[in-house]
Amino acid sequence: MDQYMMAFDVGGSYIKTAILNDKGVIIPESIAVYPAKSQASKEEILDHFITMMSLQMHYISSENYQVIGIGFAFPGPFDYQNGISYIQGIDKFDSLYGINIREQLRERMKRDNEWMSKFASDFVIVFENDANLFALGEHKGGKGQHFNKVMYLTIGTGAGSAFMENDEFITDDPRVPPNGWIYNQPFQQSIVDDYISKRGILQLAKEFAVPNSDQEVKSLAEMAENNHEQAIELFQQFGRNIGLAVNPYVDDFSPEAIIIGGQIAKSIHLFISGIYVTLQHKEVIIEASRETSFSTFVGIAALIEKTSTD
Repeated sequence: MDQYMMAFDVGGSYIKTAILNDKGVIIPESIAVYPAKSQASKEEILDHFITMMSLQMHYISSENYQVIGIGFAFPGPFDYQNGISYIQGIDKFDSLYGINIREQLRERMKRDNEWMSKFASDFVIVFENDANLFALGEHKGGKGQHFNKVMYLTIGTGAGSAFMENDEFITDDPRVPPNGWIYNQPFQQSIVDDYISKRGILQLAKEFAVPNSDQEVKSLAEMAENNHEQAIELFQQFGRNIGLAVNPYVDDFSPEAIIIGGQIAKSIHLFISGIYVTLQHKEVIIEASRETSFSTFVGIAALIEKTSTD
């Protein structure tokens, strides 16, 4: 019997999803993007998850198959072991605060016996920090596989991070911040998350007096690529800010490489020189992921496999 896994990369605006086989290989035609509905009610969001699962099942072409696991890359704060969201006050998924998502999904899935027959009797539902899953996927099959000691950074609506050494996450170690998370570490006038993020770029756009500075990062990147002077400088400053934010961990952890993912990594050519300028003489390779979500999907599959065999 063929075995498959479902992966969901949950963001505040969109949820990217895919089906993977038991070898951790993505089924290309199953890759899909859905609205997150992150501002909806608890019932709407949970029902939306079930709808996405049902739609994804149609991409499995095998006649005789079973789903062995479902995995979610979820932003924090979140109790990943127990499947409970503690996201609050950031205008996304507030209605899921304190909810055991794993239990709620299992309860809803049981309402359709025919559908449930496609799931293995011991199927798992797993949750993990999105930056950790990105790091795990990159480590297994992406840019990170060539290095032993890596700092992973995801830049989007916020700054996600993970540190890996000898195939293990480093979370409780004086060389890295608690949990390996830099987002809440003090930086300039507030914390890292306010600077190494989409809103950090938009704030720089205002400071550099870029016209229509409240527009999307993609539009600002296009302006820089078209030689708009202020736009070029804002991305250079963004790179310098990244360098300043990661510099303490480059000193303490001494990574061989920093692998950057997230939507903003697609514009790395606009700010990578700013990072190197700030890090100066430090010997560290900086690279961008080929495709953040693909790495996250692979990381989810690895987590499902590990959880299923533990």
